[in-house]
Amino acid sequence: MNIDKDKFKLTQFIKNNLPIIGFFILMLALHKIMAFVGDDIHYAKILSNQSLSSFLTFRYYEWSSRLIIDCITVILAKENYLIWKILDIILYTLGVYLLIKFINKDNNKYITIIGVSLFLMYPFFDMASAGWIATTLNYLWCFVFAMISFIPLINEINGKKTNVFVYIISILSLIYATNQEQSCLLILGINALYLIYCIIKKQNISRFNVLIVIISALSLTIILTAPGNSKRVIAETARFYAEYVNFGIIEKLYLGTIPTIGILLKDKVLFTVFYIILSASALLKTKNKYLKYLLYFNIILILFLVFFKTLIDITSIPTYLKIGLMHNPIVISVFSTVDSITKSMPLINDTIRLLTYKGLPNAVTAPTVLAVLISIYLILSSCWMIFKTFGKEQLFPLILFIGGFISRLAVGFSPTVFASGSRTALFFYITIITVTLMLIKKLFDENALNKTLEKRITIILVILGLFTYMGVFAIVFVMF
Repeated sequence: MNIDKDKFKLTQFIKNNLPIIGFFILMLALHKIMAFVGDDIHYAKILSNQSLSSFLTFRYYEWSSRLIIDCITVILAKENYLIWKILDIILYTLGVYLLIKFINKDNNKYITIIGVSLFLMYPFFDMASAGWIATTLNYLWCFVFAMISFIPLINEINGKKTNVFVYIISILSLIYATNQEQSCLLILGINALYLIYCIIKKQNISRFNVLIVIISALSLTIILTAPGNSKRVIAETARFYAEYVNFGIIEKLYLGTIPTIGILLKDKVLFTVFYIILSASALLKTKNKYLKYLLYFNIILILFLVFFKTLIDITSIPTYLKIGLMHNPIVISVFSTVDSITKSMPLINDTIRLLTYKGLPNAVTAPTVLAVLISIYLILSSCWMIFKTFGKEQLFPLILFIGGFISRLAVGFSPTVFASGSRTALFFYITIITVTLMLIKKLFDENALNKTLEKRITIILVILGLFTYMGVFAIVFVMF
């Protein structure tokens, strides 16, 4: 009897999580073609030349406070690459499963499918920028372990019990996740705000919530006091961005804001989907016709920016990639036309290029000002639309979005703001995926859309997710 019951539970679990299984298979295919690149090659040789303890001592005093992450990185890099691949696939799938499960408590199959599709829209090749092992352990694994660390708190909020083993795993996961600066700030910020909220509302205070705040605060203290971190800033300022030493807070905020929006627009899909769905949801909640005009403008603006960014990318394809069809006279003619269009609109062209600008302008120009205004508008309008859609009683999505943005904004206070590339936007991407999924779940639960429209939205997002995945697969196959 128990065997039949367990078999039924397993069958039901598989049925409810078919999209997650599909995601696992797609990640398996992607990891199969990954090669040993970047800093992984350097880390693979570390333990052949020195002991682990001497390496970690050097890192702490001369380079970084990420001792836990660095320890696991050099061990995995020295071992068979296959071990990291297996662990990375399992952990990434687990992180995706947990995040979707936290939001989709009633196992709505469309929400699960959409959640997986949103994660497929993430430009995963960003995780190769410093080497697959080095980058995933410093960013992707921090996200996964952060999700695991939240399990007891989520269970408490939902009135569920948590066994001792899960508590232990969650605490160990928290220690790992807070070993990275951005992840530590995000975890500390969210949990501290939740603690303050419970105090103000005179709700029961979770002991685990307090424990998270304490551990995160201790981790932040270690980060701020580690001698290696300050020495690294000096070394990397000289190496990557000598002018950085002269920048004040305004310049650093500029460096945190403009490239952040540039990264989101460069990747085109995920932020565009988020912004359009958010604008459309706010439209459903708005009766004021003037506000509706503003929301229509938001949709037009994001499509406009992405369209012209795409034109610029097309006309900027390197010569060595212009093979096959690119030799066709018709194709060359089309590209020449597109090139003429973008060059006839210098303000638009320059503004979009400024969104990925690698340095501060020497003077205030119209394109510079416009780029700043567009970036600020996209962030502030997103905050307003989240508040408008979720209401004052549901501030968590707004806090999450602001927290994700601040985690990327903080990179502007590092001289490696450009050298680190897009990988530092991972946590902001995760918060965007989370808020988007919460938003769609809210729309579906409120029956704001008819069933036919829900299916069509799901199909569109699945297509976008799969196309993005295929693009990522092609880039990884060619470049990594």
